[in-house]
Amino acid sequence: MYRSEKFNPSLFGKLFHLGGKLAESNRWLKLAEALPWEKLDEAYGRFFSAGYGRPAKDSRLVCGLLAVKQLKGLSDEDTVAEFMESPYLQAFCGQEYFALEDVINPGILSERRKRLGAEFLALLDAELLAAIKANKDLKFHVARPAAEEACFLCSLAGKIKAAFSN
Repeated sequence: MYRSEKFNPSLFGKLFHLGGKLAESNRWLKLAEALPWEKLDEAYGRFFSAGYGRPAKDSRLVCGLLAVKQLKGLSDEDTVAEFMESPYLQAFCGQEYFALEDVINPGILSERRKRLGAEFLALLDAELLAAIKANKDLKFHVARPAAEEACFLCSLAGKIKAAFSN
């Protein structure tokens, strides 16, 4: 089951006391403004049943973590660790309050890559690249993939699938 959440949370509300405000010039906050979260949410929601089962993790959280993983070149475990340490990454992933406890298990990222498949990961990859290209203020260095690997996440999903099919 999947329930869509709101896309414009206040940044950590009353719990965040480290200055009370995040720097609006931060690249993660700028990228968050540039990404089409509603479009990603709609595509993400298609992979879950309506009204049955345990609610899925929010699309913004999962897509945000997949984007962080790709842009920083991290493992699933390191991606979640960075998320837990950074208020900027938590804000990018749509958290309303600064999380002091574990929000997500790193294993969910692997499970979501399998469930969402190459088509969704290509959409996320394309939206990330478009947002970065459209905003020259964003200082992300995205590696250019080889022609046969047009999508890093897609190629990774393909390798995982090939490993299990042998």
